[in-house]
Amino acid sequence: MFPFAAPPVPEIVPSDSSVASLVDVDSGISVVSSDFPNQPVKTYTQAERLELEAAVEAEESAAREAAAKKKKGGKSESDLIVWLKDPVHSGGAIVSTVLVVGLGVVGWRKYRLGQFSWSTAGIGAGILAGVSLVEYFVGKFAQSYLTKRK
Repeated sequence: MFPFAAPPVPEIVPSDSSVASLVDVDSGISVVSSDFPNQPVKTYTQAERLELEAAVEAEESAAREAAAKKKKGGKSESDLIVWLKDPVHSGGAIVSTVLVVGLGVVGWRKYRLGQFSWSTAGIGAGILAGVSLVEYFVGKFAQSYLTKRK
C-alpha cells in the first residue's frame, strides 16, 4: 500500500517460560503469607501499640480497684473530719475564722460610722497578714513536734 512504510519491529522471543530465573536483589522485600489480610495485627508498630494500650488499661483497672478498696476499707470518716481532728489544723482553722470574722465586724462598724478609709483597710490587711504568718510558723513547729512525739 504505502511504498514508504517503516520496516517491521523486531520481536524478542522469550526463552524462559518461568520467573524462577529472576534474582531478588532487594533483601527488604519478603513474601507475605496468604492469610495476611485476615491477621488481626499486621505490623510491629500496631503490635507495640496494642501492648501499650493493654498495659495502660491494666494500670487503670488496678488504680480503680485500689480506689474502690480504699473507699470501702475501714475508713468511714471523711478526709475533712480527719483533718479537723488534728489539733494543729483545727486550732489554725478556729484562729483564722475568728480573725476574719472579727476584722469584718470591726470594718463594718467603721464603715457605718463613716470612719472607714484606706488606712483602716491597710491596718486590717496588715493584722491579717501578721497573724497568718505567725499561725503558719506555729503550725509548722507544732506539726513537727507532734510527729516527733509519736
